[in-house]
Amino acid sequence: MSFDDFEETEVEDDYDDGVEEIKFEVGEPVVGVIVDIDRDVGPNENDVIHLARGGDLADRVKFWSNGQIRRTIEQKGLGNGSWLAVKKTDKTRTYEYETDDGETEEREYHVFDVRGEK
Repeated sequence: MSFDDFEETEVEDDYDDGVEEIKFEVGEPVVGVIVDIDRDVGPNENDVIHLARGGDLADRVKFWSNGQIRRTIEQKGLGNGSWLAVKKTDKTRTYEYETDDGETEEREYHVFDVRGEK
């Protein structure tokens, strides 16, 4: 068998599942029950968190996680069925990173307030 012996299969965009994707605005929290966590996806191998907003399975949303959110989920042992509350605060921090040309630059990011319970 060779590659050309197989029939081509059309697959839709893995990230477009019809669920509303939210982007956090400062001070606007999202609270819900974790429905699923897609681990290590996308170009930066981040997680995508799927929530039933307010615990309502008919009102599902998803959002890209970050290190702050992931560490809280892991530290608290949260998973499917756990309550999660996430809010982007107006506090910022910075970190240094190395660019492709070897230069060091500083990036600023917002601090998230992440809470949850099993």
